[in-house]
Amino acid sequence: MRFIEETWSSEKLGNLCKITMGQSPSSKNYSKNSNDTILIQGNADLISGKIVPRIYTSEITKLSYPGDIILTVRAPVGDLAINEFDSCIGRGVCSIKGNKFIYYYLESLKDKHVWERLSQGSTFESVNSNDIKNLNLKIPSNSTQNHIINFFTAIDTKIELLQKKHGEYIRFKQYLMQNIFADKSAEKLRFADSDSCWKEISLKDIGTFYRGHSYNSTNVADEGLLVLRSNNIQGNVLDFSEDGLQFVDKDCKKELELQKNDIVICMSNGTRRLVGKSAEYTGNYENKVTVGAFCSIFRTENKLAKYLFQTESYKKNLYLILAGTNINNLKNSDLEKFKFNIPTNESEINKIHDLFVSIDNKIDYNKKQLEEITLFKKGLLQQMFVVQLILSLLQNKKHI
Repeated sequence: MRFIEETWSSEKLGNLCKITMGQSPSSKNYSKNSNDTILIQGNADLISGKIVPRIYTSEITKLSYPGDIILTVRAPVGDLAINEFDSCIGRGVCSIKGNKFIYYYLESLKDKHVWERLSQGSTFESVNSNDIKNLNLKIPSNSTQNHIINFFTAIDTKIELLQKKHGEYIRFKQYLMQNIFADKSAEKLRFADSDSCWKEISLKDIGTFYRGHSYNSTNVADEGLLVLRSNNIQGNVLDFSEDGLQFVDKDCKKELELQKNDIVICMSNGTRRLVGKSAEYTGNYENKVTVGAFCSIFRTENKLAKYLFQTESYKKNLYLILAGTNINNLKNSDLEKFKFNIPTNESEINKIHDLFVSIDNKIDYNKKQLEEITLFKKGLLQQMFVVQLILSLLQNKKHI
């Protein structure tokens, strides 16, 4: 895809732009003091194409300035952001003085796995100064560059607006949950015509927990009983992507077969913050499904149950159990004791349930829009920039 028919000249990135490789200051000079200089170290400092200040330094090594392109040069290589600050850059990044055409060009390279090819053969995924400076780009006229910049900037603006809306929906939902299911002593949100009685209940009062079964590696098969694990719980949704599914050639106990509206909970994980994450099974998988030993099933007819697992109260209870221990593991008996304030009137339950369902639908729709436009942009970038990969790699004496 080209905006106009013209010849794009071949240029090395190092001849087009000044490139500054980062150099890390001594860690003893790191600080949280915002009066010091922002330190950009790597991927953790880049979010959605922007620099998010995280660490500061009193020692200045290499500098980057507003408008510079920040490129990560260590695993993961190729992440990008436009710098908005006078910053110090560490060895995990480099700073490139180029326009947004260069930025979008570099963005297209990651999807083409150019950086992966350049870093092949190294024990730690990284690229060096020569890899970057000798990278061959195809460059059009300034007029065409401006057309491309304006076009992709408009798409980025739309993406940013959708991301902002997504965040607002999430925060609004969290606000409602925190104030609807508030503790006894806290001020609560209620529907204007609410006359329902609320009472404190434990999870044991409204449902039953079942711990998953442990299967041997010899039972793993290409098809059969689907066993969900903690990695299948993604953002309060069960992920059925094929590359993350595990099947076994055995059956499960009747009570461990997932039913519609069951809640799957991660009970054990090497990463503590992932312990307790949950998702509702909507019954959308055509074959029999169960859970592994690191998960539990909560079976209930209460419509509000899945939202109770997303409240701040639930998170606080998790923290009280896990804090101060070296064990990243929950027991069913732990969760059974968790208490919440919920209405006793079925009409009130339905109103709250419908409210959260409507918000979830908006979140899902917004997320789908965001995914579609992001994919659209990625496809355009792939078509827009035809990179001479083989020539570039050969000049860097690398292998495809």
